[in-house]
Amino acid sequence: MKEFLNNQYKNLFLWSPFLMALGGGLYFSLDNEPNFHVPVLITILLCAIIFKNKNIAIRAIALFLFGFFYSMSFTQIINTPQIQNSFGDMNISGTITKLDFTSDATRLFLQIPMNQINPKYHENTNINIRVSIKDMPITPNVGDTISGTAMIFRPSPKYAPESFDFARWAYFSNLSGTGFFKDYEITPSKNDADDFRMFIHNKSKSDLTDALVLGYKKSIPESERKIWQSIGMGHVWSISGFHMALVGGWLFALFYFLFRLIIPITKRIPAKYPAMICAWGWLLFYLCISGVNVATIRAFLMTTLIFIAAILGRGVLSLRNAALAFIVIFLINPFYVMTAGFQLSFAAIFGLLWFFKDKNYIKRNFWNRAAHLLYLTIMTTIIATLFTLPFIIAHFGFIPLYSLFSNLIILPIFSFAIMPIVIVGTVFALFGNHALLNIADNIYHFALNIGTHISNMPYANIAMPHISNTVLILSIVGMLCIILIVRFDSKNLFLRNINYCFGGAFIFLAIAVFVSTPRPLFYATEDHILAGFVTPNEIQFNKSKSSQHYFAFDIWRKFNNEIEKDKNPKYKCNHGLCIYKTKNWNLVYMKDFETIMSNINKICDDKNINYIITPFEIDTDNCYASVLENGILIYPSGRVRNFSNRRPWHIVPKQNTDPKPAQ
Repeated sequence: MKEFLNNQYKNLFLWSPFLMALGGGLYFSLDNEPNFHVPVLITILLCAIIFKNKNIAIRAIALFLFGFFYSMSFTQIINTPQIQNSFGDMNISGTITKLDFTSDATRLFLQIPMNQINPKYHENTNINIRVSIKDMPITPNVGDTISGTAMIFRPSPKYAPESFDFARWAYFSNLSGTGFFKDYEITPSKNDADDFRMFIHNKSKSDLTDALVLGYKKSIPESERKIWQSIGMGHVWSISGFHMALVGGWLFALFYFLFRLIIPITKRIPAKYPAMICAWGWLLFYLCISGVNVATIRAFLMTTLIFIAAILGRGVLSLRNAALAFIVIFLINPFYVMTAGFQLSFAAIFGLLWFFKDKNYIKRNFWNRAAHLLYLTIMTTIIATLFTLPFIIAHFGFIPLYSLFSNLIILPIFSFAIMPIVIVGTVFALFGNHALLNIADNIYHFALNIGTHISNMPYANIAMPHISNTVLILSIVGMLCIILIVRFDSKNLFLRNINYCFGGAFIFLAIAVFVSTPRPLFYATEDHILAGFVTPNEIQFNKSKSSQHYFAFDIWRKFNNEIEKDKNPKYKCNHGLCIYKTKNWNLVYMKDFETIMSNINKICDDKNINYIITPFEIDTDNCYASVLENGILIYPSGRVRNFSNRRPWHIVPKQNTDPKPAQ
């Protein structure tokens, strides 16, 4: 063991960001807020332990706890104001701070006084909300004032353990609510300064510019986005390493060529140094106009570290640079570790750096270079797919079976045709020439036709059930063992491949847990307004629509390994009384107070009823059945898994004040 640990010292730093992220991930995943009052002080003490104590185990624990308490402190500092309830037909007036564009609506980010929604707040307390307007005839500008009648919704909490929590995402995105305008009036700002990002959008009038240059992820129509996602190419619509590498490479080549022509400079310093500096400056500009999302920040930081390493004569592509970028982004906002963009980006980059780190440059002839380029393309797609697979299943609920095939065929079209033409075409569009953008649009639709044919092939998407946090963590540890454990130069086969042995063991354990984990048979929201009953064919619901629980339908379908549907099938109930029978347990769900009053005595006397679920508080001291509270999942064995939404980003629901039915 001592020899093994001594052999790992050179890679110990690379474990640091993942230990911090594990601590942060644990904090964000808890159902209830930890009862600690001095997280900042504890964080300082832990930092002291990290730098003073040389014991590896203590350092690992300290880094884990640092991630936990840093995330907790960051959450308390953010303190995004929250609205208590959803509102209909509310008159609001606010200042536009940001705009976003989707294929069917314009999204406005407004800053409004909190007392417009809750008079108890001081008039100087402002909140940010996101509202949508369909078919907006004139695009407003940042700084304009908009007034009108709107529907405002408080962000929805999670509807199952370990599922997407929109309220948490909104809290860390500084959003207090969402909604849409029914009617509105815009008052232009007196400030003539226009937002340059909006200027590009208005001049280009191109969905491709919006998506690939300005970072509006949903500017491409929903039907088309689903096609790209189903063939494993959804990453092209999130400006990340792929886009930064292409743009950075072209910029470097351009400036390198230009500086080679300036003899006074190249006599003193190599042309590559000023070329890198100029390329970096334009990449910073690209970062700013692209919306500054987490994947773009990660790619920009990686590019920055690569340029610095190249200028200093250090190794350019290294796991250490990726680890540094990871730590910087975690410190900027620890919640990023819970987002799909962060997880997919770093999973791919760590996998690729590990696989290609020992590859040396070899001089090749034309045909060998072509074959080697094909090999690199294939292996890049395979490695990126394998390392991101657990996260794709966790966030999207399916495996794109033909992702390798589609990336090999379509990605070069994006790399060498669509991306460069869109960027150059956007520049020309600023001066009124849209010819290049029209060409790019034609090429895009050619690629879309190829993608449509691939997505229509049999088994293009293999639906997968929900992945638990346990499975995800075991998968991550397995991949980290493969990447970070240093192998022995030994005759012993196990020691020579110790990283694969440890990594394979964890991944096999993750698969075993994943396969053996049963799916729930019953779901209920925390307020018990919406319930889901799993039947042999599909999951059915006690109601077909629920504006306050809009996301629950699709989240529960994903847990049940189902695809999205246009209609929500209703479970057959008798005047509000739903009786659900399974092999090991029986359940009664009652949504109406009158139904409870009429049936509670009979149900409580029935020894065959195991669980009672209702939105109301009822007194069942002499009842054979258990009355369940909080959010609920019930498994085939009868195991009940409760979850609650009691975190700083949740509004605690008010208790129902209706009278309790008598026994």
